[in-house]
Amino acid sequence: MQRVSFGPDDSRELRWKNTLGLGPGQGLPKRRYGEDEAESTFVDESTRTAQLLRSRWSTGTRSTTCHRDDSYFAHTDRTRPGRAYVGYFAPLLDQQHCLAPLAAVLLAAPLILFEDETDQQALVDAWWTQVLYHGSLRGVGNSHNAFLTDVRDFGRMVIASDESDEVNGDDARFQNPRIEQLTSMQAAEKNVETFGRLAKPRTETDSLDAVLATNMVSVGLDVARLALMTVNGQPLTTAEYIQATSRVGRADVPGVIFANYYRNQARSVSHFESFRPYHESFYRFVEPSSVTPQTYQVRARALHAALVVAVRHACADLCDNSSAGSFDRNAPNVRKVIADLIRRCTTGVDAGLLPELATHVDSLVDEWHEEAVRCKDDKRGLHYQAPPRVRNVERLLYDHGEIGRPGLWMTLQSMRNVESEGVFRVHG
Repeated sequence: MQRVSFGPDDSRELRWKNTLGLGPGQGLPKRRYGEDEAESTFVDESTRTAQLLRSRWSTGTRSTTCHRDDSYFAHTDRTRPGRAYVGYFAPLLDQQHCLAPLAAVLLAAPLILFEDETDQQALVDAWWTQVLYHGSLRGVGNSHNAFLTDVRDFGRMVIASDESDEVNGDDARFQNPRIEQLTSMQAAEKNVETFGRLAKPRTETDSLDAVLATNMVSVGLDVARLALMTVNGQPLTTAEYIQATSRVGRADVPGVIFANYYRNQARSVSHFESFRPYHESFYRFVEPSSVTPQTYQVRARALHAALVVAVRHACADLCDNSSAGSFDRNAPNVRKVIADLIRRCTTGVDAGLLPELATHVDSLVDEWHEEAVRCKDDKRGLHYQAPPRVRNVERLLYDHGEIGRPGLWMTLQSMRNVESEGVFRVHG
C-alpha cells in the first residue's frame, strides 16, 4: 500500500487546485487517512500483465483522488439500492445440514414479511426465487436433497408458527418446490430453458422457487427480478465471490446475499470471523489475474480475425466487403501490414514462441491467398462476410457454430459459448 502525497512542485497539485477552484495561495483540503486520502495498491506483476495485454509498457498506479467514492475510474452510485451481505454460521450443524434452516426461512420470508405491505407485489416477486451458489457439483447434489427433505420440514414449521391464517394455508412451496439446476452436467438446451424460467414472475406456473447453480451464474445471468442469493461456503477467490454475488440486486429492488459458512471449512470460518472488515473493502482482496497470450488455442480462434482487421484498415483497396478476393500476399502494402502485425503480436512474448507465431501468421496469409486464387479461377467472388449459400460468392469468414464450414475461417462474434460440447459414456 502506498500513500500518494503531493510534493512542493508537483504538477498534480496544480491540476487539483484548478479543479477545485482554488487560488495560488490556497492549499488543498486536509485529507484524513482511510477516508479522503488517495491510496494506490500496487499488484505484483501488474505491469507485466499490462504489457502482455496491450503489447506496450504501462504502469499499475491508480489516479490520485480527493475522495474515496470517486477513483476517477469508478464513481459510487448512491441512487441505486445495491446489495447487502449477511453472514450465516451454524456451529452445531455440519455441511450437509446447515443449509436447511436458512433456505426454509428464506422461502417463507416473502409470504410472511410482505403480506400487508403496499409494495407487496414488487418485493415478493424480487425475493421469491432463491439463487443458491455452490463451489462444486457435489454441493449442488447435497442442496437438492436438502430441499426435498429438511428444507420442506423446516418450512412447514416456520409457516405453522406464523399467526396469519392466510400464510398458514400457503405451504405449496414446501410440498412441491419448483427447483432447477444450472451446472455443466445439464444439457445446453436445459440451461437455456432454466435461464428463461428465471425471468418469469412468480404468478406464472413455470416460475422457479429456487435454482441450484455452480459458477455458471457468474457470467451470462442478467435477470433484473432476482434479488436473493445464498452462497454456500466461501468461494476460492474474492473475484469469483464478487462476480457471482453481483448477479442479484441489479434493478430497483435491493439484493440480499446470505453467505452460508461451513464449520468444518477453515476458509469459511476465517471469513466469518472477519466478515465486516472483509466486506467493507473486499475489492482490496481481489487476486491478480494472469494472461497467457499467443497460445495455440487463442491463435486458432482469433489470429485470423486480427489479420483481416489489420488488412482492411491499412489497405484501401481491400477495405470493401467484396474485395477479399483481391488479396495478394506479394503486394507491397500487404507485406508491410503482415510485417507490422507479426511485430505487434510478438512484443512481450517469450522468445520460444516467436518462430511459431510468425509461422502461424504466414500460414494464414497463404490460406487467404490460395482461396483468392481459387475463387478467381472458378470465376466466383470472395467476400469477407455474406449470407450463406449466395450464388457465385464465397465467404472468407463465417460465424462460430454454422454447420458445413460455409467459408474459409470460423470466426467468433462473442466470447461466450465458444467451446464445443461432447457427450461420452463410461462403461464398466
